Amino acid sequence: MIVLKIGGSSLKTVQSLDLIIRLLQQQTDKRRIIVLSALNGVTNHLMKSTAEALQTDRKISGLLDYLCTLHREWIINAIASPVLKNRVKDEIDYLLSRLEKLLYGIAYTGECTRRTRDLVASMGERLAVHLLAGYLTDRQIEAVGLEADKIGIVADGDFGNATANLPQTAEKLPLSVLPYVEKGVIPVITGFFGVTVDNHTITFGRGGSDYSAAVVAAALNCSELQIWKDVDGFLTADPTIAPDAQPLTYLSYDEAAELSYFGARILHPRTVGPLAQRNIPAVIKNTFRPEAPGTRIGAEKRQNDGIIKSVTFNPQIGYLRLEGAGLGQQVGFLQQVVSVLSQHDINIISVITAQTAVNLLLEKSDINRSKSFIEMTSIPGIDHLEPVLDVALVGVVGEGLSATRGLAARVFAAVAESGTNVEMIVSGASQVAQYFIIKESDVVPTILAIHREFFSKKNN
Repeated sequence: MIVLKIGGSSLKTVQSLDLIIRLLQQQTDKRRIIVLSALNGVTNHLMKSTAEALQTDRKISGLLDYLCTLHREWIINAIASPVLKNRVKDEIDYLLSRLEKLLYGIAYTGECTRRTRDLVASMGERLAVHLLAGYLTDRQIEAVGLEADKIGIVADGDFGNATANLPQTAEKLPLSVLPYVEKGVIPVITGFFGVTVDNHTITFGRGGSDYSAAVVAAALNCSELQIWKDVDGFLTADPTIAPDAQPLTYLSYDEAAELSYFGARILHPRTVGPLAQRNIPAVIKNTFRPEAPGTRIGAEKRQNDGIIKSVTFNPQIGYLRLEGAGLGQQVGFLQQVVSVLSQHDINIISVITAQTAVNLLLEKSDINRSKSFIEMTSIPGIDHLEPVLDVALVGVVGEGLSATRGLAARVFAAVAESGTNVEMIVSGASQVAQYFIIKESDVVPTILAIHREFFSKKNN
């Protein structure tokens, strides 16, 4: 039994649906489950609709018309059977009616809680699964659309950034899904969200359908997860910066997790967690180039001759510098800082301490908010707070990195030759990764320099 995750980037036109048929036809010997994203651009439209509804109710009708027209065009062009057309149309109309009530509720109350925002955001996947299930059934591949909060994908944590409760999901999901599989019906399951124990829809964050698919694969103890996107998999670098970037055919769970967490936007950062727990391999493939090998992710730790497999960067990370005499030795100081920020749902990516300063690596969107919250709390010992936003985080990843003598020196020699100054080094937390902070304006020459050093033909 395998899970195929189909991303929104693979659902740009009605013709994309034919590609999904081909993927399924290649695997007729296996029991298949699909986890689906919203149609391309729909989640962004839903978030825009929420923001517009907070301002006025006058634009809601037009925002809904766009979604109605888009999905009806797909129904008309993709499904031939009048009966199936009407069935899918009824599902779409029902969901849009729910969405309409939600948006007008936001407009009339002038507020939108995170719980309501998650419910609005989930509508794209709900619309998509019924559309694809109808299309597959019309093509003589019996399928059923299933919504995650109705079949038992249980999640805990914050709205907008939930974590699946794998034990509870593993208990509930087989009861909802396996009866369809055993009858030869393909379940098409919504990605991106789950349900709280008190029955509220909760999302896993943007890109969360990858994570949903891993949760489904783990809960049903599947043999493989296939993640179908519009890219060939992981590369040695971002190809828009390094045009000679090479595909990576294999990564360990740790390598894939580090690359995803700190910059490579190919995979949701938490996807590998459920897979690693159950030792389930994943493969990232290109929907539009299925013949390409893609990147396989598994438990085996394989070292390259050059050790480093990829260089990545994240321009969305900066840091907040907390300065004060003796901060590094002040008992309980970090606990107070962490407590303040966690109360406001701010995630600290990393902490780097010295005797007179503590640097908090944060999402740039959280830095000024963090400064304000810490100032309001008046934590003793802090003399000065300085947001640093004009930076980016660069990382090198590869099995054996931490144990290979001279490798870090080689990395930083290449960076120095590019004329870049390293502002801060983050190392030791991971056995397969090392990160450092540079000026954002130096990202391109830095990536190119490291990529040349480790991946250009003259060095191989």
